[in-house]
Amino acid sequence: MNLPSARLLTKTQAASYCGLSPATFGGVCPVKPIALGEGVRMHRYDVRDIDNWIDGFKAPVQSSLARTLLERNAPTSLDDKYIKILRYMRDHPECDTATDIRGAGERTLDVLSEKDVIRAHGADSKGRRRFFLTELGKDELKKIDAWELGSRR
Repeated sequence: MNLPSARLLTKTQAASYCGLSPATFGGVCPVKPIALGEGVRMHRYDVRDIDNWIDGFKAPVQSSLARTLLERNAPTSLDDKYIKILRYMRDHPECDTATDIRGAGERTLDVLSEKDVIRAHGADSKGRRRFFLTELGKDELKKIDAWELGSRR
């Protein structure tokens, strides 16, 4: 296996480094790219951050007591599925219908609307409902991200 000669990688290079397709990498990797300039083409992934993410999978399995304590201290009652959808909506604001939002369906978006973390706002040209993150949804994501960062330390 050839290791990258550069520390900063494009999304395609980072996905290849992990042995994933770019689409899968974008959906599962929590590592955020570094913006070296204007536009997505200037985003780069730090190999060290990717390595830390991968190393996290090798951490020893926590006892059920430790897992329970972590879950009790979690900042939200949202399931992982819903958190992934909210993150996708945050990271891809141009995707705002059930067919555009990865992992979402009409019923899932209705559930998130009932929780007031997203809200419907009209329809696209094909009549599909459009959704956006509410301030509560953005705040939930900030709390979750801060909690996850703290629990990794």
